Amino acid sequence: MQNDSPEDHYPLYPLGMLRRHGLVGAQDLAERLPSWSESELRDAFWPAYRAIRTTDIELEQCFGIDGGERVMQLNGQPIFVSEDIWNFQVRAGADLMDALVAALEGQRAASRG
Repeated sequence: MQNDSPEDHYPLYPLGMLRRHGLVGAQDLAERLPSWSESELRDAFWPAYRAIRTTDIELEQCFGIDGGERVMQLNGQPIFVSEDIWNFQVRAGADLMDALVAALEGQRAASRG
């Protein structure tokens, strides 16, 4: 599915992944939860993902020794996750991001008692 677009080659390949799956301009999790640190988002994301998951399929991935990017289809909607030792980023459409944010906020409220 790759072509000769510069976005499909290192180091710009995440842009190609976003483009191929309709996620250019999608919402960024860190922007939706600005009071959360990157480490808080990283630690809480996968439990929240599992909490809302009814179906998921891995659509595309590019991993190296220190992490990488993947696009999955969560509950029928694409989601981009970039996770390595320097960075953690999640991008998704509004409906899916709303569900993730609600799950993350619910987790935080439950952990604080």
